[in-house]
Amino acid sequence: MQDTQEAPNQKSTRAPLTVLKVLRPRQWTKNLIAFAPLLFAGRLEDKDALTATALCCVSLCMVSGSIYVINDIKDRELDAKHPTKKKRPIAAGKVSVPVASAIAVVSLLGGLTLGFIIRPVVCGILLAYVLLQVLYNLVLKRHAILDIMSIATGFVLRALAGGAAAHVVLSGWFLICTSLGALFLAIEKRRQELIVLGAGADSVRKSLDKYSLELINRMESLIVPSIVTSYCIYCFFSPSGQWMLITAPFVVYGIMRYQLLSTFRQSTETPEEVLLKDKAIQVCILLWVVVSIVVVHGYLPNLVSELVRVVDSLSIYRQ
Repeated sequence: MQDTQEAPNQKSTRAPLTVLKVLRPRQWTKNLIAFAPLLFAGRLEDKDALTATALCCVSLCMVSGSIYVINDIKDRELDAKHPTKKKRPIAAGKVSVPVASAIAVVSLLGGLTLGFIIRPVVCGILLAYVLLQVLYNLVLKRHAILDIMSIATGFVLRALAGGAAAHVVLSGWFLICTSLGALFLAIEKRRQELIVLGAGADSVRKSLDKYSLELINRMESLIVPSIVTSYCIYCFFSPSGQWMLITAPFVVYGIMRYQLLSTFRQSTETPEEVLLKDKAIQVCILLWVVVSIVVVHGYLPNLVSELVRVVDSLSIYRQ
């Protein structure tokens, strides 16, 4: 008797969590790139800009979440054949298509409305993101190379939205670094899909029949040095001066660590999983952010100058 009373309560408790999972909150970490323009502009202390960027991040989560729901509705039969995607609520039959459709509409309209309140330009960028995702799902994801370039463009639009919300103009080098970094993650995602799905990869994703591990390796050999070079150039010409080059080793380590996981652990099918699970990547990103903050805001250069002055004052020789 006690068991029959607890079952409905457990079901009602899990229902909101299941609905939330439909929006794929684990992938919302991608939207944190919206804070990058504010970080590199040295305006984290600007409360208005920080608030606007945070709201922009929320709107991105709502809009991207709605796209994920629409994708899962459309691809529910293919996802059911995938070793990991079959666990998604829609593919697993835990959330019905009508309920999922309602969630997508509410989330999309809510995100666009919030974006318009923040700044109409932000709403425009969000609409461009939605259009890109529609094109991706209807056409682009079926074509090799175009599919990963579309993914990279999505990251650029996220960064542009964050910059627009904070009224920060993004440099060309920043956008190049963002694009190349996103391309690297997309290439690694394709690598893992090839490894995990094996011979049946093209039955789950049509573009995978054009990819091979040899091609992925050749793409990676082009993208990785381009990322490092572009980032170093961006740092060298940044308003913070050459001090920003101190952050380059963290970028290099992060790329190498991601490649290590891809080669030995076969656990990099999704970037958000690496961010949420791998401690080394988490520490690397944290250190990169902290060092960037102390450099951009002038704390580190001022500290070093003061230390040099103090050490020099100990000299017994005076000119």
